[in-house]
Amino acid sequence: MRTLIIGCGYVGEALGQRLIALGHAVTGIRRESDGNTRLAKFGIEPLNLDITQPGTLEAIEKPFDFIVIAVSSSRGGREAHQRVFGTGIKNVAQWLKSNPAKAVVFISSTSVYRQKSGEWVDENSSIENVSYTSKSLLESEKLIATVPGNVSILRSSGIYGPGRGFLFRQFMKGDAQIEGTGERFLNMVHRDDLVEAIIRSLSGGGGTFNITDDEPVTQLRFFEWLSSTTDRPLPPIVPEPDPATRKRGITNKRVSNTLFKDTFGFQYKYPTFREGFAKS
Repeated sequence: MRTLIIGCGYVGEALGQRLIALGHAVTGIRRESDGNTRLAKFGIEPLNLDITQPGTLEAIEKPFDFIVIAVSSSRGGREAHQRVFGTGIKNVAQWLKSNPAKAVVFISSTSVYRQKSGEWVDENSSIENVSYTSKSLLESEKLIATVPGNVSILRSSGIYGPGRGFLFRQFMKGDAQIEGTGERFLNMVHRDDLVEAIIRSLSGGGGTFNITDDEPVTQLRFFEWLSSTTDRPLPPIVPEPDPATRKRGITNKRVSNTLFKDTFGFQYKYPTFREGFAKS
């Protein structure tokens, strides 16, 4: 089995290692060559190309059974996000129509849901008042959904795991802050659970699914747990930030993972942030 990971970064590297253990031959695409040695060490064949450039995907020679699209704009601004999830995904979708695979998985984001009142959202919830990032993601989802094969759209919540977890790192450095009343909900998923969800999706029939752990947690409760667990003081309370200063804006919702769990009989290794951060 041959698998191509387009965007072989934090999640893609872990996914590649798991797939190799399952008997896949894995190729990982990165824009820059600085990670090639690392990928090769994991047994992943590196391939350097920029999906935002026209025709660059034609450099891919071998056919693949499975394709996972896990690209990011590398914390870039509006233009970078639009290049990757606009031009880049358009190029990928066009290439896939001429180079079909058995299954395609696209990693999207739960940031497409813009609800702000702490309500539960699922795959059928309304999507409105979109930000520029969520608009790009939704357009990307529509493009990828048109390619041949079984297509799964996985909307991931905030990814954390070994070496990654923005709020946790801020807390440990003493730089964290509780915004407003701290009642805004955080939705998170451990990298390894996302990896297993991707693998499960490769053998599925396609669809759009939320990938997030079982327990959305308020910012205040999250920091209270960290404070109690690490015996460190709670962060200071500051006013709510201006939504205009955030790339994805500010939302407040609880994301349901019920559909994916029911469809695949999936159980999370890290069902809440407690198990995940205790391990990380």
